[in-house]
Amino acid sequence: MIRFLSRRDIENDKWNECIKSSHSSQIFGCSFYLDICCPDWSALVLNDYEAVFPIIIKNKYLINHITQPYFVRHFGVYTTNASPDLKPWIQQLTKLASYFNFNVFNSSDDFSNEFESKEKIYQSLNLDYSYETIKKKYSESHLRKIKKITPLETAIIEISDYTIYIKEFRNTVSEKKLNYKESHLNILLQLMNELPKHCKVISKGLLLNGELVAGAYFVQYNNRLLYLKGFRRFSTDNDGGMFLLFDSIVKENCDQSLILDFGGSNNLNVRQFFKGFGAEDSVYLHLKKNEMPKIIRWLKK
Repeated sequence: MIRFLSRRDIENDKWNECIKSSHSSQIFGCSFYLDICCPDWSALVLNDYEAVFPIIIKNKYLINHITQPYFVRHFGVYTTNASPDLKPWIQQLTKLASYFNFNVFNSSDDFSNEFESKEKIYQSLNLDYSYETIKKKYSESHLRKIKKITPLETAIIEISDYTIYIKEFRNTVSEKKLNYKESHLNILLQLMNELPKHCKVISKGLLLNGELVAGAYFVQYNNRLLYLKGFRRFSTDNDGGMFLLFDSIVKENCDQSLILDFGGSNNLNVRQFFKGFGAEDSVYLHLKKNEMPKIIRWLKK
């Protein structure tokens, strides 16, 4: 039986074991991660945590909305079954809310038939090869950028003060376009400080002539190395900085049963940056449905 549980009723140990052993195990499903990004999250739970589906329900205009919080790429059914029957989960979701605007990693016609759906993508790279083998898949443009900056006075350093990322985001045009509020940046900083207590974290920066020009924060959960966030100071002099920084991450983590998850983007330039390292696209779904009364739909336009 699928039950709806609020956050206070969820048993952390059983929940996290389900996430860890799931066929689609990802950091986004861990209880501590959800607690930071959306403290009022809830979930659908099958029997004794045989499968789980985290969700966040907001109430507006006295109507329940299922939405997607910042820094959680997607929700979905976490289970050891690679192809779960999604219909009962969909039935439960439609009982809980009248408005849906969220993402799921289960790419299935079951969802697309019930909701208005749109494919979204992220990029990932299998690191279970030698560095030389992986580098052969780099684009010519990426190789040129790396070759251009390598002879310069550069150094890869550890970044342990994560407030550096937040300060850089406030000054970066590309980050400003994401419409982050201070509350979102506070959540991100909380995540960066909390993740090392639970997982392996890699936080690296690139110095060019003694100046920090790029930084990248990664978290490893199970066999997935996720690029959470990074920054680059834009100038013609350090144009290859982020390329060299990511190349160093590939070099340090190759020959392991790891997937480098670039986080992904539908933005063409960002996507091409990731794909230039040989990364491949993976699909997840954005779901939308509006069953609110007509007057409320009109107000939301």
